[in-house]
Amino acid sequence: MSLSSFVFPVLALFAALPALAQETGGMSLRGPAAMLERIEQLQPGCRLSQTSVTIGVNRASGAHSQARQDLLTMAPGGCRPLVSTQVVAGANLGLGPGSNAEQSIQAYGPRGLLATTAYTRGYNLAAGPRSTAQQRLLNQIGR
Repeated sequence: MSLSSFVFPVLALFAALPALAQETGGMSLRGPAAMLERIEQLQPGCRLSQTSVTIGVNRASGAHSQARQDLLTMAPGGCRPLVSTQVVAGANLGLGPGSNAEQSIQAYGPRGLLATTAYTRGYNLAAGPRSTAQQRLLNQIGR
């Protein structure tokens, strides 16, 4: 199996995740008055919605190769949007013999006034003889 035949389906899956994430999550409000109360809490100058997508693909494919990836996404502070969606996804591959792949992805975002969705998925694989793969995914929603 060639590397490209593996990586392209993984990338296609990660491209579809934001649409999937927007279909789940949220909160239940009782009646239109409760929703209007939440909308009135929106501060002037703040966005109605906040979407953050952080995706990383890291691979060590040569013999005794090393690959390290560190990604960080921080949403601007001070404002709470009505709707917040945050996606973190990573593919970390140690494919070569004796290779080492390390990946760290962190995202920090605001909690939405009406709805908050956080979606986190990772694929971590050490396939070569004596290869290693370490992955850390953190998707944190503020208060």
